[in-house]
Amino acid sequence: MTIIERNFFRLLRAGAFGKQEQIEPLSAWKWHRLYQLSLMHDVEQTVYKGIECCKDQFFVQVPEELQEKWAVTMTDADDGEENELLAADHLTNPLLNKRLQSILDEVDTNTETRRLLLLLLGMARFIMNAGIPVKRTCELAVYIREHGSKVDYERIGTWIKRLKLEPMVQLTGVLLTKIMEMDDDELPFVNLGSDKVTDRQFREILKLKNSHAEDWYFSQGKNIFVHTSNPSAMLWHMRRSARYMRYYPSEMLTNFFASFAHSLSHIEE
Repeated sequence: MTIIERNFFRLLRAGAFGKQEQIEPLSAWKWHRLYQLSLMHDVEQTVYKGIECCKDQFFVQVPEELQEKWAVTMTDADDGEENELLAADHLTNPLLNKRLQSILDEVDTNTETRRLLLLLLGMARFIMNAGIPVKRTCELAVYIREHGSKVDYERIGTWIKRLKLEPMVQLTGVLLTKIMEMDDDELPFVNLGSDKVTDRQFREILKLKNSHAEDWYFSQGKNIFVHTSNPSAMLWHMRRSARYMRYYPSEMLTNFFASFAHSLSHIEE
């Protein structure tokens, strides 16, 4: 990672966990690049909290005009809305969704355990539809740190197997350890080890955020033909589905067609 990326993740952890991280010196240009990186991954508020947490360090010298711009983002309200295809309370595979609904109907499960499962499913849904989620990884790490002691990890492990989530949870575990530097004992539901494939997926988050997830919508023009808002978006989704097939094969194919059907819903009657 470059010095900008290292500081980005350090400030992200500092803001998420409220603890000091050693920040390396950055030029004004690099501070602006770090700001752009935080915007791309929708974590500008968390990174700003990290700057506030580490502001007494000598090398935390954010340009004044950038501080003002960054402070404005703290006042912007997050409506919290998400695409219905990214919701964590359903799956597109009928058999897996039936199992999930059966799990959610269990009455002898505490709130923390149920919530962790939904967060893991939310990660899986986001990865399948939009790519590696820095923001969701951060939120999941904070939840585990704050509520992990109340989670029934034995039951979580059983649910993961029933929903065939093991490979996707493995990828999630890699992200939690590499981005948020979580310890193995904090993630008893993950069997961490050396995995070059998941390491390559981790490096993907350092690329620019892709807009194809929002662009894959069909609309009807003045003529009878239907077109997409971004002609390359469909190919992008097909490549993404193929890339992540090994992590959730039983859900990936039905998810692709569900996304396709959702895009068709944008056609005007």
